[in-house]
Amino acid sequence: MACVALAAVLVQLIMVMTSWGGGVSAQFAGPTLACGGTSLLKMTTLISPAQIGTNGGAASSCTYTIRAMNLRVCQLRLDFNTFNLAQPTADPYPRCVNDVLTIENMDFHLCGANDGQHIYVPFSPTYNDMTMTIDFKLAGRTLGEQAPYWNIRVQQLECPVGPAFASKLANRFIPEIPPPSGKTFSNDLATLAPTGCLQYFTAPTGTIKSFNFGPGPYIGDTNYAICFRRTRANRILSLHADVFDLGYVETGGMEWTDNECYSNVPTPGRSEDYLFIQDGHYVAAGGITRRASRFCGQSIIQNTVETSSPGPFVVYFNSDKLIEASREMGFHITYEIV
Repeated sequence: MACVALAAVLVQLIMVMTSWGGGVSAQFAGPTLACGGTSLLKMTTLISPAQIGTNGGAASSCTYTIRAMNLRVCQLRLDFNTFNLAQPTADPYPRCVNDVLTIENMDFHLCGANDGQHIYVPFSPTYNDMTMTIDFKLAGRTLGEQAPYWNIRVQQLECPVGPAFASKLANRFIPEIPPPSGKTFSNDLATLAPTGCLQYFTAPTGTIKSFNFGPGPYIGDTNYAICFRRTRANRILSLHADVFDLGYVETGGMEWTDNECYSNVPTPGRSEDYLFIQDGHYVAAGGITRRASRFCGQSIIQNTVETSSPGPFVVYFNSDKLIEASREMGFHITYEIV
């Protein structure tokens, strides 16, 4: 087994050093993978070619292949240590056109600035197909224009007996109970995300933010779930919106929630950007406690929403195919699970 593991590492290093992008840079810790390479390791780091766009150039692409270690691999976790692609275009709505990250079998495109973000990717390897591709399509650059760059840690996560089992335990995770003996080579139960979650936060406190937060705007035509680990002792998910600026309908007020964020009757041209927090309650202007589930506009900026709904702690983000000038900068929220 030791010889097999050593051979795998040697193959990985050869792929990195011979793939587009040159040799291994000293700033990257652990095994790294350059464009065109294939990884068969538990963890690897995707690095961007140093020469992309530095002196201008035509459009290009960069593809990485992840090969499952075994058939128990059911998810990939991608951590964006650094991630900076061209900003989304604003016509007719914010979308990734010039530069775009795509992942095989996922209806999810990403661009812009996303340092510190992460995503989960479902992976269902079979004996006939053990691989998944991660692809960057990059627009040409003019001389002196900012070059794209990224440094992404990719971790293969194993399910003991398949995705359904992983989903169940991730939702009902109890730290003091170890995984079943002999069922998996790695103790990934603490990291596995419940099925359907694009992001999964396991710490009792932290921050969540929209993709491309900072420069903004967030990416349109997107819908995804942000999940949080909930133990049997947890009762409340508390979300404090340090920044909150989503699209909204002009109603003359500041309480943009529920019907103002999502109409019961589909209406062309009507904003439907919102963050869904099931059965949330918060203190509004005048000290009045209000309840709502959909939040848009600046309804909860510098405010705290709490939910104690049963089941997993999940919030959903939805953005439409519209753009409102000077708005839609996104959200930056501090959370606490108690």
